[in-house]
Amino acid sequence: MMNLLSKKTYSFLLVLISILSFAQSVPPPPENPESGDIGAYPASPIDAYTFVLFLVAITMIVYFAVKSKERILQ
Repeated sequence: MMNLLSKKTYSFLLVLISILSFAQSVPPPPENPESGDIGAYPASPIDAYTFVLFLVAITMIVYFAVKSKERILQ
């Protein structure tokens, strides 16, 4: 039991360190378009649908979890 807990702890730390080591800082906001510079970046098309994508992801997780549980019970 202790060995399994140790493996899970090491795995969690490995993932956490990987995420933190590849994290990038947020770039500064672009110049104001009125200043004569190039201006702001266009909005990403995914920004408007993040809530919908979140709901679809949760629905898919639940669907596949129930489907695999049914397959295990058979």
